[in-house]
Amino acid sequence: FLTRGDGYSVFLTDGDAVIALAGSETQQVVRLDLVGANENLVVSGQDELASNSNYLLGNDTSSWQTNIDNFTSVYYENVYDGIDLRYYGNQRQLEYDFLVAAGADPNQIRLNFEGAYDLAIAETGELVITLNEAGDHVTFKAPYSYQLANDGSLEEVASSYVIHADGTVGFDVSAFDASRELVIDPT
Repeated sequence: FLTRGDGYSVFLTDGDAVIALAGSETQQVVRLDLVGANENLVVSGQDELASNSNYLLGNDTSSWQTNIDNFTSVYYENVYDGIDLRYYGNQRQLEYDFLVAAGADPNQIRLNFEGAYDLAIAETGELVITLNEAGDHVTFKAPYSYQLANDGSLEEVASSYVIHADGTVGFDVSAFDASRELVIDPT
């Protein structure tokens, strides 16, 4: 799956996201890897759009790709035991939600940002990914985690990023009702 935005492209493969950022002089590429994820993931496009895309590259019409379906989100089942992942765009930003089923452990989630020069958590709770020595960076907003209450309202669950000793990024989630689904929503 592929999406493009203002100054970036995102390629989704095997649960991972390859983010190509167009800079003023060079392109930076960061790969968000799901460390320890299950293999042979089931992936599907969700909420098909009315539009289609066509890729007419070169003169050889046999290599042209036409009537390619477009979707609002891409869904990966069981990336970790009991945890699904959904990528989608929201107001020109890449978002991804980890959907932690009742009884599943959110501590399984480990992200590696291959191609990052440095990682840090800002005082505001944002994850700052420095791309190069010049200090160019990408910021992921602090995660918003929640559960659905019986009345359908959202109950916020305190959560934050954590950088582990091995350089992977996970989530520190405060006490939550393990008998209900938990959504961890970084942007």
